[in-house]
Amino acid sequence: MWLIAITFLSVGFGDIVPNTYCGRGIAVSTGIMGAGCTALLVAVVSRKLELTRAEKHVHNFMMDTQLTKRLKNAAANVLRETWLIYKHTRLVKRVNPGRVRTHQRKFLLAIYALRKVKMDQRKLMDNANTITDMAKTQNTVYEIVSDMSSRQDAVEERLSSLEDKLQGLQ
Repeated sequence: MWLIAITFLSVGFGDIVPNTYCGRGIAVSTGIMGAGCTALLVAVVSRKLELTRAEKHVHNFMMDTQLTKRLKNAAANVLRETWLIYKHTRLVKRVNPGRVRTHQRKFLLAIYALRKVKMDQRKLMDNANTITDMAKTQNTVYEIVSDMSSRQDAVEERLSSLEDKLQGLQ
């Protein structure tokens, strides 16, 4: 274990090691502090690089716009290839199977592209919904809790007045 700590936490490859307990303690503490500082640095940098709520909304809007363009292009490609298959099979006197197969292949690729764009849009909407849903859920839970608290207070008041009336009857 000592060799692993020296090898990975100090400068060398374990060829120069401290011989005293004090030196070993300093080497281990230096390694632990280095690991802690590295973790702290990574945490701070990742926090700075994280998007704010407004930036997330802008990013989601831009991604939605981009996906809408891709969806329109994919749908146009599907329609174009459908038309070309129809044109090369029905509107010609002699069918060229090579061209038909080429357009059928492109047609299938266009369908796959369309499905992929739709799936990407669904994923984006799920991510966007989680951001707004959290705030809405928090507001709804707060309203429900405050409503229940006010109802509990009203029930306690009615119960105390009922107890007073009951004591008055006795």
